[in-house]
Amino acid sequence: MTSFPTPAKTTRGRRKSLGGTKAKPSISIDGGAATALTSLEIFAGAGGLAVGIHQAGFDHLGLVEWDGYAASTLRLNSERVLGIDPSRVLHMDAREVDYTRFSGKVDLLSGGPPCQPFSTGGANGGYHDPRNMFPVFLDAVRTIRPRAILIENVKGLTRSKFAEYMEYIQLRLRFPFCKFGVDSTWQEQLEVLRRVNPTDFADDERYNLAMQLVDTADYGVPQRRERVIFVALRADLGLEPVLPEPTHSKLTLMHDQWVSGAYWQRHGMKELDFISDRDRAIRKALQESLLPLEDRLPWRTVRDAISDLPPSVERGKEPHMINHVQHPGARIYPPCHIGSFPDLPAKALKAGTHGTPGGENILNAAHEDGTIRYFTTREAGRLQTFPDEWEFLGTWGACIKQLGNAVPTQLGYIFASSIRDQLRSIEPQFQAAR
Repeated sequence: MTSFPTPAKTTRGRRKSLGGTKAKPSISIDGGAATALTSLEIFAGAGGLAVGIHQAGFDHLGLVEWDGYAASTLRLNSERVLGIDPSRVLHMDAREVDYTRFSGKVDLLSGGPPCQPFSTGGANGGYHDPRNMFPVFLDAVRTIRPRAILIENVKGLTRSKFAEYMEYIQLRLRFPFCKFGVDSTWQEQLEVLRRVNPTDFADDERYNLAMQLVDTADYGVPQRRERVIFVALRADLGLEPVLPEPTHSKLTLMHDQWVSGAYWQRHGMKELDFISDRDRAIRKALQESLLPLEDRLPWRTVRDAISDLPPSVERGKEPHMINHVQHPGARIYPPCHIGSFPDLPAKALKAGTHGTPGGENILNAAHEDGTIRYFTTREAGRLQTFPDEWEFLGTWGACIKQLGNAVPTQLGYIFASSIRDQLRSIEPQFQAAR
C-alpha cells in the first residue's frame, strides 16, 4: 500500500537557504542557433511557465522578475535546467526594462501579470490595484512586436465586474499600435479601441487572438487550478491560434477507481471510499454504464504525483532530496479549508499575501492513516509539475509563495508546443521574414 510517511530523522547538516539578492540589470540576448525559436518572459516568477516553454523548444532571451527569492531561484536553475546564462535573468521592475533591445528578436512573448488584483483570494482591486501589470505587458507587445503571445492569469479576471477591463485587454492585444491621448484612462482608451477597424493597421501591427478558461487537471497537472489563457499570433503570419484540447478527465479517473479498479491496482492498495455525495451519484452512473466514457487519460492525483518520493525530513535536517523538508503546524478548518485528498488532484496551491492561508497547501489523508500535514516544497513542485532538478531558494514560506504563484510547467509546455507547431508550419516564410 502506498503510504505518506512522517518526516524521517537524520543527523546530517542543513543546507542554508538563500535570499533574493538583486543583481545588476545587464543581459546578453544573443540567441542560440539561427533557426531556434526565441522567447522573452515578463513576470517570470519561479519559472513554471519558463520551464514549459523551454521544454517546448524555445530559447529564452530573457526572464524578467522583480521578487528576490524568485529571481534567485531562476538564476540558480537557469544554466543547469534552462540552458541559458544567468545574466538573462533580469531581477528588476518590469516597468523599468528597456524592451527596445528585444524588438524584432522575439518569437514568443509570455508572462503571467500579477494576478492578485483579479483573484478571488486577493483584494479584488482589479484595474485600480497598483499591482495590476497588464498595461506593462501590453505596452511591451507594441515595442517588441513578437510573432506570438502567451499569457496566463486567474479565473477571477472573467468575472462580470471586470468584463469591460477584460474587453480592454483583448482589444489592446489585438491592436497594440492603436494610438491614445496622453494620460488617457483605460476607459477612454477602450472607447477608442471599440471604434477600431482592423484595416486601420498593417498585418504586422495587429494580432489574431484566442482565449480559453482551463482547469489544469484536464491537461495532466495533478492539481485543480482554473486559469485564463490568452494566445495571440501576429496577423501577417496568416495563422489563427489553435488552442490545445484537454487530455485528461475526471470521469476516466473515476472509472479507473470505481469501475475497473485499475487505479488501486496501480498503487498496490485496496480502494478507499472517500468521495462526496455528488461524486457518489457519478460513480453509480458509471457503474451502471449510464455515462459515456471519455477518450482521455485519467486525471492525475496527489498520490500519482508524490507517492514515489523518499521520506521527508524534519526542519534542521539535510533532506534526502532537494527541498523535501517537512514544515510543522498544519491544521484543517472544516468544512471548506480541509486540504487535499490523496486520490484526487490537489486543490490549487495558494501563495497567500501573509503566508500560507489556514487549511491550505495541506495533504489530508486522515481517512487513510491519520496524516494531516503540509506539502513539502518538493511535493508542491511535483503538484506544479516542475522537474525534480529544479531547486527553490528561500524559506519554506517563500518557496510555497513562489509555487502558489507559478504556472504549472505541464500547462506551459502544452500551450507553448501548440504555438511552436504553428510557427514551424510556416518555417520557410518565417525564416525569410526574420
